[in-house]
Amino acid sequence: MARRSLSRWHKAGALVPMAVLVAAWGAALTNTSLATAADTTDAVAIPDVPTSSYDQPASVQKAPSGIDQQAGTAMAVSNLSTNGIPSAALSAYRRAADLLERADESCQLPWHLLAGIGRVESNHGRINGSTLDADGVATPDIIGIPLNGENNTAVIRDTDGGELDGDTTFDRAVGPMQFIPGTWATVGVDGDGDEKKNPQNINDAATAAGVYLCAGSEDVSDLDEAATAVRRYNQSDEYVDLVLRISEAYKTGDFTESPDGLPSTSVLTNRAADMTLTPAQRAGAAQTQQKAKRAAAEEKKADSRPSGSSGSGSGAASGGGSGSDSGSTGGGSGSTGGGSGSIGGGSNIGGESDGSVGGDVQDLVEESPLKPLAPVTEPVTNLLTEAQAILRCGLRPLSAFSTALTKWKSCMTSATGKQY
Repeated sequence: MARRSLSRWHKAGALVPMAVLVAAWGAALTNTSLATAADTTDAVAIPDVPTSSYDQPASVQKAPSGIDQQAGTAMAVSNLSTNGIPSAALSAYRRAADLLERADESCQLPWHLLAGIGRVESNHGRINGSTLDADGVATPDIIGIPLNGENNTAVIRDTDGGELDGDTTFDRAVGPMQFIPGTWATVGVDGDGDEKKNPQNINDAATAAGVYLCAGSEDVSDLDEAATAVRRYNQSDEYVDLVLRISEAYKTGDFTESPDGLPSTSVLTNRAADMTLTPAQRAGAAQTQQKAKRAAAEEKKADSRPSGSSGSGSGAASGGGSGSDSGSTGGGSGSTGGGSGSIGGGSNIGGESDGSVGGDVQDLVEESPLKPLAPVTEPVTNLLTEAQAILRCGLRPLSAFSTALTKWKSCMTSATGKQY
């Protein structure tokens, strides 16, 4: 059979797919940005997971430093997206979950449960001015307060000779996951293959936290069993509730990835949302804020009015003329004009503020932890506002009559010299 010869263009066209394949193969070998979470764990030793759970807690502070205590649980959860997770931390949580899946598949450890602990313990390695570098190491070191029984802490005497925490009298929690030195000595692992076990390295710390949670028989993908494992980590019901709520929020995608090396801004709360205050104090703070808001709105409204449009101006203009009586009457007319201007301007009726009680209540709800109930309370507060408006508008004629009577007496007194 005779062979068909290919033209030069056919030959060139046949080489294009081959060139693409070679280029892609070269990129896969040289471009580390294409690596997946699984690729990054290939060089890391799979950790051993004990079949029995640990007796000693990993963290003992009931009020961990990663959460602004003024914010409370609701505010902490609502600020997750704006707070962000550093790239190094997010990578560490996912790497640790992948390693634990290989080490103990039955544990079913999700990355977002580790992230919940990291957020509560140290705001992902960003408390007390620390930041995470690209390798995941907290700089400067994160060292907790002395565990000496004060400041709502347990009493734990020194177990590491100050090697990890610099304290030879009492232990202090260390690193982004806030391990007690005694617990770290048992559970600490090398989570990134650098042949070091460093609690200040979030790769090591997150993997160690995963080992701690998976030790035993729990399937932590189940919410109840996750609560059991987290309660071993820190034996505080409030701690467990907060970690699980944050974990669930992260699971649904309520997070953003932020650059490494940047400090975190603390969660700012106003007094109306400060959970360390009593409900009455928060309500009072909310009312003060609303008054300030209304005053600013009124000032802005006044600044936008054209000059010479007030009632007092027109009243004064209508006055004048010869003779004291006419002048006084004119002055009275000016005053009455001013009163009319005040009423017409709507700034106040009988000394009452323009702000409605219903509006104040609704604003208080929307600026407090009760915000989710705002759609339910709005119809009620609207009715309250309408009832107040009916009462106010019904009293308007009486207010106008009272103002007119006062101005008439003033005018008569000025014109006759007698007190009316």
